[in-house]
Amino acid sequence: MSIRSNYKQLVSAAKGGRLEIKVFELYWPCNSALHRLDPRIKVGGLAVLSLLMTMTKWQGLTLTSFVLLGLVILGRTPLRLYRSMVMILVWMGLFYGLSAGWVWSEGNTVWQGHWSMSGLIQAAELLWRVVLIFGMTRLYSAVTRPLEQGLGIAYFFNPLARITPKASDFALLLTLTLRFIPLIVEEALILWKVRLLKGEWPSSWLKRVSEGMQLIVPLLLLSLKRAEELAENLTARGYCSGKYRPLILQDRSIEDYVGVLVLVIWGVSLLVLG
Repeated sequence: MSIRSNYKQLVSAAKGGRLEIKVFELYWPCNSALHRLDPRIKVGGLAVLSLLMTMTKWQGLTLTSFVLLGLVILGRTPLRLYRSMVMILVWMGLFYGLSAGWVWSEGNTVWQGHWSMSGLIQAAELLWRVVLIFGMTRLYSAVTRPLEQGLGIAYFFNPLARITPKASDFALLLTLTLRFIPLIVEEALILWKVRLLKGEWPSSWLKRVSEGMQLIVPLLLLSLKRAEELAENLTARGYCSGKYRPLILQDRSIEDYVGVLVLVIWGVSLLVLG
């Protein structure tokens, strides 16, 4: 959402007697089977399938497209969550088409070439892979809370913690980052609300940049305050470097076993079709 659209929404809400801010979050709250799935399964499945996307052929891409569409329906996620990908994919498609589809002639000619059908097909296939990986990542973030994302990722860093304690520290840092990003965004929108209550947003770009810079300082102060509170809590709990262990209090269910089975069949099918 652009700054102008946010401003129009806030102004219209203020005229109607109500001033509300809807915090944009990647997570879509629901009680679907994908939401209830163990976060470790979703993290591992996303990593493995994204890797297989780079090796499979068009048959595997077709299979993944239908499976991804089924998962979107199963997760009860609206299609508007994926609109933010459209412009990015359009520009990437133009770039891939220009770089892979255009064939330059050999020799000393400064500018001469033509569009190659094989190059365009190669660019379309590459864009297809990117779309599927982006779609799976967007679906993963829509059905997994930020805290669960951090715990699921940190779980796979446990074996590395036996080699170096820095792996445990990195897992803790990643977990806290994913947990506090929504809070920082919410505080930023609160500051934005306070600024709009003072008056209209300036029309010139120079004044807009100046107003935006003025919002950065209080946001940094709030972030530092959050960090200090977090450091005090870690100290009170007796945390030391290399001792972080992700705790996932979630019993395995039939849905988890079914999810693992689906991922195994999906991955093996991509290997066979590749």
